[in-house]
Amino acid sequence: MSQLPLYAFGTLRRGKANHGILAGAFDRCLPATLRDFRRAVAPHGFPAIVRCPLARVEGELFFIRPDAYDETLRRCDLLEDLPSGQLVGRYYRRMEVTVETVEGEFAAWVYADANVV
Repeated sequence: MSQLPLYAFGTLRRGKANHGILAGAFDRCLPATLRDFRRAVAPHGFPAIVRCPLARVEGELFFIRPDAYDETLRRCDLLEDLPSGQLVGRYYRRMEVTVETVEGEFAAWVYADANVV
């Protein structure tokens, strides 16, 4: 799989409850916008995003260091309850999206609602 940066909109952001999974694993972080999605709540009560034309979600784009990449994504997948080696779990799906930053657009991974296609 591609070593894309990770776009975080919920508890993985800096200062939030699960940021410790990313702390120390990234080279840099940029404010980023994901278009055509909106915030929602997953069935288990945690933040999620779903497709919604013309909507946008503000978050952060983390450029994970190559030496920490596989382990960091494995820990994020575990946090988001994705089965080992899979991109879709009970509540979330890790999918590739395009986000906008002051440095331009980037392809990135995001954990979206599992029902998003």
